[in-house]
Amino acid sequence: MATTAHPATSVLPIVTADEWSVAPEVPRLVRWGRLARQNPLGVVALVIVVTFCFIGIFGTWLTPYDPTHITSEAQNQGPSREHLFGTNQFGEDMFSRILAGARISFLIGLMGVTIGFGTGAFLGIVSGYYQRWLDYVIQRSAEAWAAFPVLILYLAFIAAIGQGLRTIAIVIVISAIFGGSRVLRVAALVTKHADYVDAARSLGAGDWWILRRHIIPNVMPLIIVGASSVFAVSVLAEAALSFLGLGVNASTPSWGIDMSDTHTPNLRYAAQYPHLVIFPGMAISLVVLGFNLLGDTLRDILDPRLRGTLR
Repeated sequence: MATTAHPATSVLPIVTADEWSVAPEVPRLVRWGRLARQNPLGVVALVIVVTFCFIGIFGTWLTPYDPTHITSEAQNQGPSREHLFGTNQFGEDMFSRILAGARISFLIGLMGVTIGFGTGAFLGIVSGYYQRWLDYVIQRSAEAWAAFPVLILYLAFIAAIGQGLRTIAIVIVISAIFGGSRVLRVAALVTKHADYVDAARSLGAGDWWILRRHIIPNVMPLIIVGASSVFAVSVLAEAALSFLGLGVNASTPSWGIDMSDTHTPNLRYAAQYPHLVIFPGMAISLVVLGFNLLGDTLRDILDPRLRGTLR
């Protein structure tokens, strides 16, 4: 009597080693293009940030006119072919002043991120991981600094060492140090008690190995967002202080000064000559928006919990 095999009990074919194939690696440019399509706002932000950094470094050599050249023949002129952003009441070319003024904002933001927030992030991670007396000293110092209004402290620094770019940089750097340490301390403290950290420690991993392989990679999204925010806040702080007449010298090209009465009566003549406040204000807004959007995009790309959705 003939019998038939049930489909569920049929034997699967044997696959030999020669028939195995590894999926080809996706080229790096293809991966970058895929990320760009998935994050169009991040691409726009990257273009803004790269352009700003380029102008901040080379802007003084790209100016078509001397940004501090005063002439009575071209006062309060609107945008034209000769003067793209018009001129102020002293006849200074606004386009040249904005290009040259990017240098001040770039330097302040760079010092705030590298010296200030970089140091603060390191202290925060170390204090959150080791805790004990080191955590106590760092966090109590941060609380003591936060107890005083920053503007009052800035005025105290002006009375002590004088007004200028150096004073602005010192206050912004110290504020970034303590602000960054408080944020990163919490993230490092949470990551320290994760199961994979306990597993690595039980296998004999040292503190620096754990910091390098587990703590820092997991708090890196917060570091990126914090750095971009500090850069944006530093640019705003410098512009606000210069606008109030508490920043750099009034003759120095600066976006805050170009919008302030300390250099030109721009606010009084804003309705008659709107280009005096529109273009410096647009420069500040674009830079701040670009750094914030870029930080958010990089956080989403580098966050291990979101990395699987971007492949």
